[in-house]
Amino acid sequence: MKTVTCMVALLLALALQSCGKTAPPAAPPQADGAAVKTMHPSWDLDQDGINDCENDGSCDHSVDYSLPRQTEARSNPSFSCDDVASDSIEQLICQQAELAELDNQLAAVYASALEKAQNEQPNQLQAEQRGWIKGRNDCWKSQDKAGCVKAAYNRRIAELQAHYRLTNFTGPVRFQCGTSVADEVVVTFFSTVPPTLLAERGDKTVLMYHTETGSGYRYQGPNESLWQQEDGIMLIWGYGAAALQCQKTVLE
Repeated sequence: MKTVTCMVALLLALALQSCGKTAPPAAPPQADGAAVKTMHPSWDLDQDGINDCENDGSCDHSVDYSLPRQTEARSNPSFSCDDVASDSIEQLICQQAELAELDNQLAAVYASALEKAQNEQPNQLQAEQRGWIKGRNDCWKSQDKAGCVKAAYNRRIAELQAHYRLTNFTGPVRFQCGTSVADEVVVTFFSTVPPTLLAERGDKTVLMYHTETGSGYRYQGPNESLWQQEDGIMLIWGYGAAALQCQKTVLE
């Protein structure tokens, strides 16, 4: 009987102790799922379904990409963006600061070239520039429109800088091709982006751009190629022509 009384007393004490405890607070209700923000279309100028910052590596996680892109700080190109056609290459240039900057750079280089062409054929240079603009605008056919426009600007800037000596250069350097002293090529190298050279052989002058191929680096023109070697150059001059080994001429 005494044992039963002790057990009842113990149970009663435990019950009273548990009554003094406060139940833990209930966990806040969990949302069924966080709302997923969608990218605002202004961040996808090339309309490939990917944020432009992912393509150029400029993403900033502090930026809310669901909001419209801020355009106030955007660079303006050398032409007016007020009346450009929708979905045109001009509109793309107006929307992308890098392309607008390249357009301004070309405008400055072109103005310098026009000054040097005053005693040559300025009208011809102007006609060439109009032709280049038409070619640039054909980039609408490209899958990578922005990349196409960027390459067009870089090559045109380099072309004008080389033709009109608007940047630093090395040369001219003379090379003798074959056994004939008269068979000479004169090369001038220019510090452009991409690097370029002007090669003169006979009555023909060719602009070549530095390019990377599967076999290494070379300068490439419309139908001409030039590889620099330790003691000279290897030259292909014209479509289907055989390669020539040309040695640097030492001036006495």
